[in-house]
Amino acid sequence: MTFLEPVRARFHGLVADMSPRDRNLFLGLVVMAYIAILGAAGWGGKGLLADLQSRISTRETALTRLQELETQYVANEGKVKEIEDILRKNGKEELPSYVEKAAQKYGLSPNLKAVREKGSNTEGNLVEKTYTVELDKLALSQLTDFLFEVETNNYPMRIRTGRIKATGAPGTRLLGVTFEVSAFSLDESGEASAPADGGTK
Repeated sequence: MTFLEPVRARFHGLVADMSPRDRNLFLGLVVMAYIAILGAAGWGGKGLLADLQSRISTRETALTRLQELETQYVANEGKVKEIEDILRKNGKEELPSYVEKAAQKYGLSPNLKAVREKGSNTEGNLVEKTYTVELDKLALSQLTDFLFEVETNNYPMRIRTGRIKATGAPGTRLLGVTFEVSAFSLDESGEASAPADGGTK
């Protein structure tokens, strides 16, 4: 006897005393209930499948984003190394010396009136010094040549602001300019002293 035999016997006993009409009605209700259960199970299965697909899609999106961040990190890391190499190569020369050489190259030494340091700021091992650079009695072509020279030779500097004043009659006007300039360098004194400190016992 299987475990279904008691259930089957009870079912037969239940429907034996019913009239044919009641029996058909009862069987119809049983069939409808069975179909409803199957339908509910089917919809539940669809809901679980949709939820699973949604979770997979979310994880795939997160994985794609992580891969993008990794690629960006590697690219930024390479850019940082490139900038540090430029700072090590060119940042050891002070800005006044660099500007004087640029002015001398284009015969503008008499026009270079001042290169004054205003202050400095250090964040981590990056040192930023600010300067005021003044030139006067420049033709427009001389000014553009000078700016091209100082800005295209990989010297770690940035012109923050500039003021230009024209003097003279139209056609013979000369320019006086004042720039606020930042120059950057690496402070590696801590790195340089670290081995010596470590060797002292």
